[in-house]
Amino acid sequence: MEIKQEQKEKLWKELLQKACQSTDMDWGIEEAEGIFYQTYALETELGRAFYETIEDEKLLEILKKRAQELGRSPAKKEVFWVLREYIRERFQKWPYALKKAGLSKAAGKGGKTLLKQQEEAREYQMLLQAVRKEAKEICRIPHPRDLPKISIQVAKYADNWGKVILDAGIDESFFQEYAVYKIKDLEPEYVDDLSEILELAKGLHRAPLLGELPETLKKRVIKRCGSYRNTLYQIDLEPVKKRNPFFSAKTGDAENLEKKGHFTNLQNCYYQVVNPDAQTQEDLEQLYQYWKEHGEMPDRKAVDAEFRKRLQQSCGSWANALYQIHYKDITGE
Repeated sequence: MEIKQEQKEKLWKELLQKACQSTDMDWGIEEAEGIFYQTYALETELGRAFYETIEDEKLLEILKKRAQELGRSPAKKEVFWVLREYIRERFQKWPYALKKAGLSKAAGKGGKTLLKQQEEAREYQMLLQAVRKEAKEICRIPHPRDLPKISIQVAKYADNWGKVILDAGIDESFFQEYAVYKIKDLEPEYVDDLSEILELAKGLHRAPLLGELPETLKKRVIKRCGSYRNTLYQIDLEPVKKRNPFFSAKTGDAENLEKKGHFTNLQNCYYQVVNPDAQTQEDLEQLYQYWKEHGEMPDRKAVDAEFRKRLQQSCGSWANALYQIHYKDITGE
């Protein structure tokens, strides 16, 4: 059954009017043969067809508006039954819908007030801003030990530091915008230093880890370029990065504030493959063409085993082989 736009708008308007007028959130739910039930219930053909036309945001707005009226997150029984069913059908579970709407999952009279939720949301954003500020200054993802007080304060909003980093939007594009820049007229000795790092990268087929640089070289380039990330930026490279940084680091956990050594296991990392051989270039080009044609990457089980094995060896992992499309799409090379 097809619902035209004009019919959709009329049905939506009438549903909202009934929801606003009714003091009984279950009005009409028992009248399976009634016109209202037959029009809107998910069990009916018309009701299901109408439901399919409703955008997520419209359903989330219902929750937000009801929260404003109640001063807290609404419980299921506090939302008109048709809208309640639509929301549960769309978002699977009531707490999921509340979270998607930016509301506390603690619903009902025992839940947090809307004012409290708003205060906490503002506080969390202030803490995230402090994390972003630190990331800009040190030109890398901050560790909880870099911000011990923030780590403790943010614990009630996120149980691991990885979520904090994700919510703060600290990714490669963040650093490209705020933390790296090209240095003009570098002195000859630093040009030589950068050439040494580039040659090392070609031999490793990736950007060197900071711990792989000679100590004196490391100190010189960081002092001149401001950070290792910006050092690599001068030669068009990015640091090796973990796929899910700090998701194992608990916020507010003193044990995670202890300094740990640099990671050396690249199995769960993303990095740009530098100076690939002819076979690797050909294999990556095949991946790229598949992505351009299909708009998605092939499943590892769907490709030739030998092809996959070659890429896993040359790129460190299948995930990192797929990640090379990120660089190829940017450079077009």
